[in-house]
Amino acid sequence: MAASLATPACGSLMAAAAAPRRHAAPRRGAVVRAAGFEMPAEYKKVTPLADRVLVKIAAAETKTTGGIILAESAQRKPTSGDVFEFGADCLEVAKGKTVLYNKFGIGCTDIEMGGDSYIMIKEGDLIGTFPSSGATAADIPQMTPMGDRVLLRSDEASAITAGGIMLTEGAIEKPCTATVLAVGPGKKGEDGVVKPMSIKADDKVMYFKYAGDKMYDTEGKEYVVLHENDILATF
Repeated sequence: MAASLATPACGSLMAAAAAPRRHAAPRRGAVVRAAGFEMPAEYKKVTPLADRVLVKIAAAETKTTGGIILAESAQRKPTSGDVFEFGADCLEVAKGKTVLYNKFGIGCTDIEMGGDSYIMIKEGDLIGTFPSSGATAADIPQMTPMGDRVLLRSDEASAITAGGIMLTEGAIEKPCTATVLAVGPGKKGEDGVVKPMSIKADDKVMYFKYAGDKMYDTEGKEYVVLHENDILATF
């Protein structure tokens, strides 16, 4: 799944799959809506339990990279934001850190509170964290993967065959090889012990073609975040 990168406020960090469009918040009388849950006005705070994280979602993209104003129906919600609160069992997050997450994790809940959009999500569905709020696409190489995830910089595909024939863009076969930029701390087992990663930064790897979440920096370079078990080999 490829990430769309175009939001000025969050460094154009969007979900690996373009996030589903969200409609405008309903009037204050409504409590439940298709896109999520609107907190009644009397509730001012939500405290996540266990390994859940409350993320304040970044602002939606309102302009294209060419400066065209997007209608509300065409605006895309990023799947990045800042950690607002987190449960006692969380191990890798901290308040204020910018996180990239997978919207399609089990049990994700959209929440509207005080005029702002949030998502309640399990820590395991977070893809990675950035050192500070307001991360941009240029900060992708500085992302710290979560759990047993690995951040890869994909190798560039050749546009010329061995016989010297120039290929059209659609005919270029994407390589499944990459360089490891960063690795997470490892996955916590059922016994509560974190299993160390066997992959390390600077390793050259081959990975499963359709695995992970793709992102692109401002120069169009491709990065992939995937689980360690999606790596097929090192070389």
